[in-house]
Amino acid sequence: MDIATLWPYHAVLMILGFLVLLSSSLIERYLKKRRWWLKAHKITGVLGAILFISGLLMANYMVSVSTGVHFRVPHAYLGVGIIVLVVTNQILGYAQLKYRSKAAKIRSAHRWSARIALVLILINMVSGLLLVGIL
Repeated sequence: MDIATLWPYHAVLMILGFLVLLSSSLIERYLKKRRWWLKAHKITGVLGAILFISGLLMANYMVSVSTGVHFRVPHAYLGVGIIVLVVTNQILGYAQLKYRSKAAKIRSAHRWSARIALVLILINMVSGLLLVGIL
């Protein structure tokens, strides 16, 4: 197997992760008046993070079976940074519910890290498509 065979799996996992995280943000933004919004927001947030981690594992495998040289392109560095941001955002989301006295500050960090992550994901998606020659 080589990169040409495996990269679509990586791309699909990452695109699905982005769409699920985007839906999590949209649920929070537009469906707060529904009783179930928080549960749906949590589920989609965790699912999106799982998809991103799966995409990272696929990328790691893909590189291991091809060149074996990790972190040779900016796309890889930005990708790892995004994974860290997505996981951190999950922790912040949990923390704002657990530590009520600091919830406002934590919520602000949670929202901003989500916004930044979504923008960086879009940038890295373009970077990846440029890398494989689609754009």
